[in-house]
Amino acid sequence: MPITAAVGVLLLLLWYAISRGSGPEHASGPSSALGPAGGRELRAVAVSASPTPTVPPPPPSGCITGKTLPSGVSTRTLRVGGTDRTYVLAVPAAGAQARALPLILTFHDLGQSTDDLEAYTRLADQGTKAGFAVAAPIGAQDRWNFPRSTAVGPDDVLFEGMLVNELTGRMCLDAKRIFAVGYGDGANMVLTAACALPGRFAAAVTVGSSVLPASCAAPTTNLLEIHGTADQAAPLDGGGAPRPAPFVGVAAQSTSDWLARYASALRCSGATQVSRDTAAWQRTVWTGCPSGRDVGLLAMQGTGHTWPGAQARPALGPTSDAFSATVVALTYFGYTPASGDVGRGGTGSPGSIVAPPLPRPRRPHRRRRRTRRPR
Repeated sequence: MPITAAVGVLLLLLWYAISRGSGPEHASGPSSALGPAGGRELRAVAVSASPTPTVPPPPPSGCITGKTLPSGVSTRTLRVGGTDRTYVLAVPAAGAQARALPLILTFHDLGQSTDDLEAYTRLADQGTKAGFAVAAPIGAQDRWNFPRSTAVGPDDVLFEGMLVNELTGRMCLDAKRIFAVGYGDGANMVLTAACALPGRFAAAVTVGSSVLPASCAAPTTNLLEIHGTADQAAPLDGGGAPRPAPFVGVAAQSTSDWLARYASALRCSGATQVSRDTAAWQRTVWTGCPSGRDVGLLAMQGTGHTWPGAQARPALGPTSDAFSATVVALTYFGYTPASGDVGRGGTGSPGSIVAPPLPRPRRPHRRRRRTRRPR
């Protein structure tokens, strides 16, 4: 299970930040695969009530039927609603498949290829080393239909549900450890799916998201949002100009407001705890959530629409190198990094979250006086 109130994750972050030093922020750079990059307007839509997708129950698990998929990376096609949809699947080495695998679905930003998402985040590389299977679905026309509008494209909630079913039937997955990670519009898609498909995802990490559907009645997914305070594409406080068609009527929502709505839907008490753990980020945790659920926000100080710990992309704004968002996501999903693995993936196995101890300042060395023993 993901950690309660993200406390273990923050301990890891604090340990990592201190162990690396002050973690100065640096500018991050552009990516041609991201389209107009810093110039494009990434805004969130005030989404109307989402229709319930017709996602059938999962088929018999590969754990029962003995079905497996080979290790390595492959591009696969899945027929959904009469349309061929594509995804990239990374399966860990055979030794990790001795038990049911956890699964992470990763979602690219608007106009971003899955190759660029991987180059930027290294989610599949580090995830498979940590013992996760990682699937990266590809949006139609490289965009996600998080508004649930036919003008935007096919029903991507149905695509996500059918993809989980497909992988459940073709390999041995742990149904209780299915997770999602999204960046930008991919993060918006994760939120839409968490609301529309309760019970499918145990936890999610979103980076730079800006929309929660108006209809989000009974989610069950633990959620950690990472957001830059200087994000010009998805402003932390909401607002901004609308996006062009087909995302008509889109405007960014206040991050704290939509997270509060999500926490309320998760039946949290509504109370929050705010901590400034380091100069690099401020942590907000919604407390009083039932059944060990948690909702949290890491507000990255002075950073833009960027992935913490990733390579510089200045057109998207400054990037923090205080920690790796990829390592944080894996840790939030139950992976315990081994010594020296933080920021580089690792070779351990998913399990209970155990944060490294905080380093303690050394005490000044005092020279002891030698006393002669009487002879």
